[in-house]
Amino acid sequence: MINNSSNTIEVAKFSNCLHGDKDLTATVGDTVLNANSNRKYAAFINNSSSDITLILGDKSKGAIGRGIILKPRGSYEINQVNLYIGKISAISASTCKLTFTECIE
Repeated sequence: MINNSSNTIEVAKFSNCLHGDKDLTATVGDTVLNANSNRKYAAFINNSSSDITLILGDKSKGAIGRGIILKPRGSYEINQVNLYIGKISAISASTCKLTFTECIE
């Protein structure tokens, strides 16, 4: 989990990470990250006051409220427990910004 490590598992360390943000236009799905077979970790932070729906796959595969819903100031993490290497898209009912990090090693 973000900002939460356990003493019972080894903390993952990454040396190659991409940090960015995605401006989302109201009701228009958009790709956030392309598929990446080297992905080891990704985190998504909703820094807006509106819900954002993450879609594991192409933007055409989801809709507002049909996917992983990030509440305002919420986050979602992909790690070795729930590793997903496919395309990740997002959509929101309002214009907003999604911040992300993707690590490959």
